[in-house]
Amino acid sequence: MVSVISKKSLIVRPVAGVLLLFLVLVVPGISRAEIVKDVSLQYMGAETVARSVIMAQIRTSVGSELDSAVVEEDIKTLYASGHIDNVRVLTEAHDGGVRVIFLVQTRATLGEVVFIGNSLNGSKLRRETELEIGKPFDDGSLETARQNLKDYYRKKGFSNITLTYKVDGAEQPGFSRVSFIINEGVLEKLNQVKFFGNEGISDRELAGQMHVKASRVYNVFKKNRGIDSAILEEDVARVEAYYHDKGYINARVTDVQREPAGDKVNLVVHVAEGEKYTVNKVTVTGIEAISQDTVIPLLETKSGEVYSASGIKTDLKGLRKYYGNNGYSNVRIVPRISDAGGTSVNIEYGVAEGVQTTVELVNISGNDKTLDKVIRRELVLAPGDVFNQDYLEVSRNRLMGLGYFETVDITPTAAATAHHTDINISLREKSTGSVNFGAGFSSIDNLVGFVDVMQTNFRLFGKPKTGGGEKIRLGLKYGTRRKDFQLDYTQPWLFDQKLALSNGVYYRDLLFLSDKYDQTVMGGYGALRKPLGEHTSLAFKASLENYEIDVDDDASDVLMEEEGDYSRALLALTYVWDTRDSQYLARRGHRVSVGVDGSFGDVETYGLQLSGTKYIQLPFDTVFTISGQYRTVGGSDDIPIFEREFLGGATNLRGYEYREGTGESLRDDQGEPLGGQTAASFTAEYSFPIANFRKFRGHVFYDGGILSENAWDLGGDYLSDVGIGIDLYLPVGPIRLDLAWPLQKDEWVEDEVRFQFNMGYQFR
Repeated sequence: MVSVISKKSLIVRPVAGVLLLFLVLVVPGISRAEIVKDVSLQYMGAETVARSVIMAQIRTSVGSELDSAVVEEDIKTLYASGHIDNVRVLTEAHDGGVRVIFLVQTRATLGEVVFIGNSLNGSKLRRETELEIGKPFDDGSLETARQNLKDYYRKKGFSNITLTYKVDGAEQPGFSRVSFIINEGVLEKLNQVKFFGNEGISDRELAGQMHVKASRVYNVFKKNRGIDSAILEEDVARVEAYYHDKGYINARVTDVQREPAGDKVNLVVHVAEGEKYTVNKVTVTGIEAISQDTVIPLLETKSGEVYSASGIKTDLKGLRKYYGNNGYSNVRIVPRISDAGGTSVNIEYGVAEGVQTTVELVNISGNDKTLDKVIRRELVLAPGDVFNQDYLEVSRNRLMGLGYFETVDITPTAAATAHHTDINISLREKSTGSVNFGAGFSSIDNLVGFVDVMQTNFRLFGKPKTGGGEKIRLGLKYGTRRKDFQLDYTQPWLFDQKLALSNGVYYRDLLFLSDKYDQTVMGGYGALRKPLGEHTSLAFKASLENYEIDVDDDASDVLMEEEGDYSRALLALTYVWDTRDSQYLARRGHRVSVGVDGSFGDVETYGLQLSGTKYIQLPFDTVFTISGQYRTVGGSDDIPIFEREFLGGATNLRGYEYREGTGESLRDDQGEPLGGQTAASFTAEYSFPIANFRKFRGHVFYDGGILSENAWDLGGDYLSDVGIGIDLYLPVGPIRLDLAWPLQKDEWVEDEVRFQFNMGYQFR
């Protein structure tokens, strides 16, 4: 006999848990404690979700008492699974107890997505819907897909698109097909942008503010797409903002009309300019901690100048920065603009200073591997310091510069103690160990296979072996003209001071230096590097080396005298001033280096070297670079060949073969370069992006240089070249290709053009 509740067939919606509880409590058929003898599942409609998946969500079980709370949780769980659209719960008498029947209507499963009326690629449209074949879907996901498609069409220039969808059965039973019916309207391609009503600002200036532009036939990298309505809306705001920056406080775009222009359209932008305003007076009120005389010079907006909305934003930013850098982290500044008569306005910055705060706690989270002290030693702010907003950004840049973290978020918050600020640092670590291997090629040393094993967050003492902020690297290079081995270790904070200690051993068999001799060197070094400021450092290096020069039997007598073993100790001191914005692809800043060195033992020499590079960023992401190098070496009468200077190759005079940038007087009777004691070279280079690719750039250059026989002498032959090239900045390493034409030639330099090529690793 079926109980009363089965006759009413309890229908449960996600919000109907209370109704279920009420029925279970008041209906006599369920109010008694009955034992569940059976739990069954029945489908209403297609069986699109496996029984085992649904039954796994149900806690009501055979042998237990029928419990309204458990049944309610079962219903909530089923809805939360995302597989169920509807649930009915029925009960009936069964075998001296009760049978609980779950009637479920499972969510439709997507079998097909089709498009009707589209001219755009169906595969791309399908990706835009974000619908997944074989997954459940509902009205919400379909509406999201519809909106995504509309946005995609509008970006392509179909501003009048209408789009609907319908759902019906797919060929495979239990699955549904979603059809999107598209009326694309007309693709509006832009011919020209016109302006109407503008008298104070030219069409050309206003058009320069807009991102909607007509494609030109000569720009093969931009397709002739339609007008993107969303970008056009942003352009309207940009035009108005440009007016506001030119003093037209009340300027606005009143309308944007489309007029036919053959198979394209013109956009006619109607502007109401209004009057042009100037600034009568600028004041700052509410300040107590500092004086007006201190604040006013910080402002970009001056009396008598044309009003500028962006100037006010700059003033606000500057004032907040000034206060933030002096401990006032909660300063509030409100600009007020008032009529000063005629076409002038007064600007008042109302300041609520708050109170000066100091740092109480620095909380660090997310560093599962990296030790706290490795992070804290990079911070510019510490507990007890006066709060400084700029120092937060400096600290963040330092932490990101370590290369240990994918993200670094630094947020100041109010501390538990009044007039104090806590600094919360949230980190997400990344892998710092790497094994790189592959092959590289250059016009200097030909094909080279290389393996680099590196850990940049190493820990020599203690466990685990990561997180200590130290660096260790093992590098191997093996090629047709060179064989290298190098092991380096760096402790950047020796004795917890900002003093970097580096040690290393190396072996290099260099066959590419000459066709007449081979050079082998092995040794070890120790170095200390001390930062002197944010951009300057001083480094001291000491090394012990052994050189072996093996000269071919058919070499000249001059070269034969170089053969032998040489042992030496080398001491070097170098000062570096580096303000580049990037070591990867610098666009601004400079790097200047000054160094002196001395050798002792079998080789007794001294040397001076100067180098400098200046980067100047120009419009359109172009960069002008000028660099120069000077080195002279003196000491004993016979400077060994491995201590002499050479020019030519991929790193200086690119129009000449490696080491071939030399005059006839610095060659032996067979034409082999012998080097000199003084070398000076410089390069002027202009680089530019190619085809809007961020990591693909071209450049043109001029190289010049002098190689002299004696120390401190610049009387050698002047050599130069001009050239063009491209740079590719890829994950495997930089690739640089240069074509250079030598401007001075002799019997030993006969090439009309020299090709220089570096790939896969940095030549050293």
